[in-house]
Amino acid sequence: MTTITSAAGSCTFGSGHPTVLAAMLINALKNADLAQKIIHNDFDEVKRLAEVQRQDGVGFLQVMIAHPEMDEPDKLPKVCQAAHDASGLPLYIDSANVDAIRRTLDVFPFKPILSTSGEESRLVPMLQLVKECGAAVICLCMDGDGIPETAAGRLAIAARIIERAREIGIPDEDLVIDPLVMTAGVSGPDSMPVTLEVLRQVKERYNLATFLGIDNAGFAMPQKDVLDLAYLLAAMPAGLDAALLEPPPCSALGRPGTTLLFAANFITGRDPY
Repeated sequence: MTTITSAAGSCTFGSGHPTVLAAMLINALKNADLAQKIIHNDFDEVKRLAEVQRQDGVGFLQVMIAHPEMDEPDKLPKVCQAAHDASGLPLYIDSANVDAIRRTLDVFPFKPILSTSGEESRLVPMLQLVKECGAAVICLCMDGDGIPETAAGRLAIAARIIERAREIGIPDEDLVIDPLVMTAGVSGPDSMPVTLEVLRQVKERYNLATFLGIDNAGFAMPQKDVLDLAYLLAAMPAGLDAALLEPPPCSALGRPGTTLLFAANFITGRDPY
């Protein structure tokens, strides 16, 4: 299991624990208005979005502010501080900028989760930072050659990242494997089965916590929220522990996505209460 922390407490996920949502509204690439406000040192919208997502019942918040006009080392600490102060939730600091993350951890004295791919130029500096600051890390099953089409290819990347992390001294409980969700509208018909097979194999071989960016599944498709929720519910029995997903009301089902998540956790035995 993996635990990340904040001022208000902690979020634990992994085998034997309920699947949790990571909320993704604080994303400067997907929200041009938010990006401009951050660039001009207006963090009120960051705080509003953080509070809205807390009320939705998510486990932790993604903060992603990479943007062509953004001074990330300057802005990332301020955005993370604002998001944390407004919500009290743990953070997924989604950045490849090691300097920006270091500056952020100077003002965020809790345990966040970071992310890395298997690309050597990114992998080594990020794993060293993870070890140094005691963070957890999402390990993306992709490298400099892209995303393998097969489960075996993605598992090979996961194995390489796990081996390197262990050599550096990162404990297994701080490693979270992301088999990667492909966009359903443009990927092959076996894209979802491949991802689910990687989930199963990660659990069988390593019993590490898992993560998926499920919001990518229904991108640019009609009734995107229905497709995303369908993917979420299918992935949970395969071993999904945490999912990046906007938790909007699902118009086709007439209830919030988080309510369905709670119900699925109960039905699958992840949350007997």
